[in-house]
Amino acid sequence: MGPAAGIAVLLISGLAAADTAGDVYKAIGVPTASVLTGSVVSAPVLPGGAKQVVAITTYMTGQREKETAVNVRLDIFDRVEGRLVPLYTRDLGAEYPGGVGRGDIQLVDLDRDAVHEVIISFDSFAEPLISQRLGEVLMRGADGFRVAWFGPFEYDATREARSLPAERRDRYRRKIDIPATLRSRGTTLVFEKEMIAVAGDRLAEPQTVRESVTLLERSGSR
Repeated sequence: MGPAAGIAVLLISGLAAADTAGDVYKAIGVPTASVLTGSVVSAPVLPGGAKQVVAITTYMTGQREKETAVNVRLDIFDRVEGRLVPLYTRDLGAEYPGGVGRGDIQLVDLDRDAVHEVIISFDSFAEPLISQRLGEVLMRGADGFRVAWFGPFEYDATREARSLPAERRDRYRRKIDIPATLRSRGTTLVFEKEMIAVAGDRLAEPQTVRESVTLLERSGSR
């Protein structure tokens, strides 16, 4: 990764600067004792240069059903006179039935306009025999945040041999090529995709392919 990419990317490691995770948990009504993992960061995700508070929280809900015992939520706040004012909230457990877990975030200024895009990832348990970690790239538009890309970061369907067509029984990992994406100034999301198995057959050696997705193709706000 080059110097420009190093400046543009904020890797979230749970360090919240002046904005404490406790403030976030109190604002969203989740007891600290129920939190499994949480990441909180302050960075500009809106135009204007001011920093907002971005948090993703994985927590126990208190429900007994396996599909709803753990939830993941994304929250974006402004801090006004010491208070967290909600700007945007996503309940991923409600949006992705079947169970979610292990949420994480990464903030990247993909188009170099000093406004950071929000990249989220989380485990999905919707398919019992398919292991997958889903991801989204959220960009800010005139009508609010929109999902500019959605798909798996990790996918393994090699155990599902009964109902899934052979062409879908793949196993792979994909990661965003940040420098290549930055060079497109946020118009194209570039991935490195490591193929481990194809159509149920494990490759002798993993093979890496590159994928490109035009971010502006997907519209709509959430």
